[in-house]
Amino acid sequence: MNKKAFKWWTILFSLMSLQGCSYVTVLRTRELAAVQDTLKIQIAALDKKISNQQQEQNELLRLIRADQAVRFSELERKYAQLSNNLSENQYRLSKIYENTSDVQKQLEEKLATDSATAQTRGLEIEKLFQIASEDFNAGRFDIARGGYEDIFSRFPDAPQGQESQFWIGECFYAEKNYEDAESAFLLYVHNYPSGGKACTALYKLGLCYEKLHKKNSQELVWKKLLETCPDSDEAKIVTSQMHIN
Repeated sequence: MNKKAFKWWTILFSLMSLQGCSYVTVLRTRELAAVQDTLKIQIAALDKKISNQQQEQNELLRLIRADQAVRFSELERKYAQLSNNLSENQYRLSKIYENTSDVQKQLEEKLATDSATAQTRGLEIEKLFQIASEDFNAGRFDIARGGYEDIFSRFPDAPQGQESQFWIGECFYAEKNYEDAESAFLLYVHNYPSGGKACTALYKLGLCYEKLHKKNSQELVWKKLLETCPDSDEAKIVTSQMHIN
């Protein structure tokens, strides 16, 4: 082969090599472009997905904040209502305390007034009883009886009122008015069977029956005396009289 032919073959081979390299380069370039396009599509899809997720998260946060705002508003409303109720209850309690204090004060004043009235009333009854008793001891039996009758009619529940009924009988007995004395002693025994003068009233009632010659009645009433007042001085007197008789 001559040098000229070799040269042409060399040139031709070089051109063919260059053409093959260019073709490979083109293919690789296309492949890279396709990969880039795919990556761009994937990146765009990811961006969209991220954007959608961000929007969803933002919407969720908005809803959560809105719900919290509603809840906080409701809590504030309830707190305000509770505060108002508490204030109203405190006001009512203060009014109740004031009313209670007023009632207690009025009650204390009434009790003090009643106590003073009762004390004054007791002193009045005691003074009237003392005057009637002085008249009785002085032998002014009719005046004493009037005093006892006044006490009994005005103060029948007082101790002096009860005892005055007994002394009315004593006044009649001292005046030898035995029938009225009998009625007075009977009334005392009937009204106050456990009174302080019950035993004495039974004894004096028996004496009235004796003066009125009511033997059976006398025995019955003195028998009752011995049953109800066995240890009394009147029972001892009755017992000794029975032994004498």
